[in-house]
Amino acid sequence: MKHALAKIGPTLLLVLIVPAAAASQADGDPVTLGTYRVLHSDALGEDRLLQVHLPRGYDSGDLSYPVVYVFYSDWVEGYFAQLVNDLDLLSEDRIPESILVGVPNVQRYRDLLPWARAPDRPGEGHADVFLRFVREELIAWVDAEYRTKRYRVMVGPQTAGVFGVYTLLEAPGTFQAFIVNDPCVLDHPGRSLCHELVAFSKAPAARGTFFAVSDAIGENARDAERLEELRAGLEVQAGEGFHWRMDLDPAWPFFLAPVEARAALLDLFADYFFPSPGGVEGLDEIEAHYDSVSASHGFPVEPSNLVLTLAGNGLMERGGHAAALEVFTRLTEIYPSSLNGPWGLANLHRVMGDTAAAIRYYEDCVRRDPNLTPALEWLRRLRGGTGG
Repeated sequence: MKHALAKIGPTLLLVLIVPAAAASQADGDPVTLGTYRVLHSDALGEDRLLQVHLPRGYDSGDLSYPVVYVFYSDWVEGYFAQLVNDLDLLSEDRIPESILVGVPNVQRYRDLLPWARAPDRPGEGHADVFLRFVREELIAWVDAEYRTKRYRVMVGPQTAGVFGVYTLLEAPGTFQAFIVNDPCVLDHPGRSLCHELVAFSKAPAARGTFFAVSDAIGENARDAERLEELRAGLEVQAGEGFHWRMDLDPAWPFFLAPVEARAALLDLFADYFFPSPGGVEGLDEIEAHYDSVSASHGFPVEPSNLVLTLAGNGLMERGGHAAALEVFTRLTEIYPSSLNGPWGLANLHRVMGDTAAAIRYYEDCVRRDPNLTPALEWLRRLRGGTGG
């Protein structure tokens, strides 16, 4: 729980910034990052284990969310946990809240490569079948099981980087954004995916696509040449509306290449951040900003919990009570499980002199969190006739 202190008139207001009340934990309880789910695939002829991490407040609201798919998520402590952390951290006010779906490997060279690494490996190179699974089964299942928006991000570590560019070329629109490792690591005598990517980047179908590449080029000169050739090609040929970035680290000290998901997500949603929410004049200013973000990305984007909270508190502090009431009311509509809405309304009604309404909202806060000491203290004072 985050607390911040702000002065309002002669009294001290404790501002809570709490997306959702935390559940109590006991000694020995497991630490969880999400839920395992099983999806049977007719295309692959096997069951596939998935991992799903939902935004805070998902179960108590009715919002829908974009979906981030991370491959190689069988490395839970690495790729999946990294994305859980990145999404939770950035979704405070830097990117939209998102559902995270992990796709663990079964046979990665079979599923993620469009052709075998060598002619004597017939079990490899069936990315066409895996792409059918992703498009027709995985995405359809996630959309049916969860409240999703039609915006999907693929995070493709290691060999999944090849699958990412293959997916973009073979089935544009499956994902709107790609955050991948080296997509050029595997060429075929008759086909180069990265050469095709450069050509595709200027096509009408590429508009609205975000493609981020990260890799550790280290001492491998071929890696550097291949990726620099891709960079040079995109710099010259990428069409308007195809947004790309490349992060190449020549001194990366570890075996596995970095997946710069956090930097890429910040770039992808660079227009999402709302500066200085505490100084807004009203809700219309906030809604206009997020309407612009919605138009830019092609899906409806709601104002963040934090922005609405800070905006309401700022308006209340400056005496803009009517505008603050509108902001806090909107906050409770979008994020019904968050304490920030009823807490803001309780404080607002108290400073406006509406003791009955203030008590009602403080009581709501205590119902949600029986140990919320500031709310208990205000209830004691207001019920005792000492006022605010």
